[in-house]
Amino acid sequence: MGKRDRHGPRPAYVTLRDLPGTRLMFWVVGECPYCAGRHLHPAGNLRTADPGERLGEQTAPCDPTRTYELQLPPRPKKKPGKQARRKERREGRMLELDWDDE
Repeated sequence: MGKRDRHGPRPAYVTLRDLPGTRLMFWVVGECPYCAGRHLHPAGNLRTADPGERLGEQTAPCDPTRTYELQLPPRPKKKPGKQARRKERREGRMLELDWDDE
């Protein structure tokens, strides 16, 4: 691991939450890459703010000398084979039709 990798901002995956009873939104870091704790970062007003503007490099509350990059978690991959399952069903229907003709 090079020096550049060690001192750069690490990714921190976040979810958007609103504070019940208010109009405030927060980005919640589920697990901090430095202390493994939970942190909150304000995302703005529920009605007027664009929370996506607050994503990016932020200072870590557990250690102000370090930064991490707020990112949305990666999307899960789609299940492979949906087209294959459809094709099998169609072929099964065709076989049933062929048997009825005999």
